[in-house]
Amino acid sequence: MSDKVLDIIRSEKLEPPARVNAVLDKIEERHPDRVLAFVYYGSSLREIENPDKMLDFYVLIDSYRKAHKSILRAWLNLTIPPAVYYLELEQDGVVSTCKYSLMTLKEFEKRSGKDAFHSQIWGRFSQPCVLMRAQNESIAERVYKARTKAVKYMASQSAPLVAPSATAAEIWGRGFYESYRTELRPESSVGRSTEIVERFNERYETISRAIFGEVDSKGCFNISTDGAKSLSRKWFWRRVRGKPRSILRVAHGALTFDGGVDYVMRKLKNHSGVDYKPTPFQRKHPFLTAPIMGWKLWKMGAFR
Repeated sequence: MSDKVLDIIRSEKLEPPARVNAVLDKIEERHPDRVLAFVYYGSSLREIENPDKMLDFYVLIDSYRKAHKSILRAWLNLTIPPAVYYLELEQDGVVSTCKYSLMTLKEFEKRSGKDAFHSQIWGRFSQPCVLMRAQNESIAERVYKARTKAVKYMASQSAPLVAPSATAAEIWGRGFYESYRTELRPESSVGRSTEIVERFNERYETISRAIFGEVDSKGCFNISTDGAKSLSRKWFWRRVRGKPRSILRVAHGALTFDGGVDYVMRKLKNHSGVDYKPTPFQRKHPFLTAPIMGWKLWKMGAFR
């Protein structure tokens, strides 16, 4: 029997412009013979022709140890995935900036559904994204199926909260809102979740029909209320446990690439308006000073 959600995920394709392909080539050069596939996501996917938008990729690899030059970075990638790298590439006078995250395909599959308590992967990759440069059809299918699992699990973790009757926008908007609240994010959880659903409303309508069936006369889906209270408690504990995990990931990101501290501070300033100037010592020793920086940024309102 055909899986309608899987068919939708398979259909999400894109022919990337030359600058995107050039960045992918550079990433493959950095990690030779380790890259199994790329998953392109984020705001630049929605404005792909805008060179000012930073490119975001999850780079799915076969081995942490073989993908990193440093044993420490490989260990950090294993214990606090993903490892985040930064890349700039100039081509024909245009500078493309890129942030990419390394994760093994096996770990990506594991974190795409109910086996993962936190929504970092299944929340993010139930949103629009595109598979690129899969090594073969088998790997492509593994990524498609992992993303299908992510979509279905996000639906199951969202719908009961707005049951018994809700529109597609209400279902997915609530899910992304809850997911963003588990992280330390500089932008508004409400605004971000609303923007994502509104921009791709037709996609979420189609997916919702595949999962919940047809809408009623009011344009709403009929949803079971079973487990709504326990699901609310689960999201509460995701928030409690998710915030410290986010701090660790920020510290990990600052460690992973040159200029990482300044990149994180620029991103926070762009989204929250908080302008924190790290000291030379903090730039040189991001891991040691990350707890102090994180606390000061929290007090200044960089995270909502």
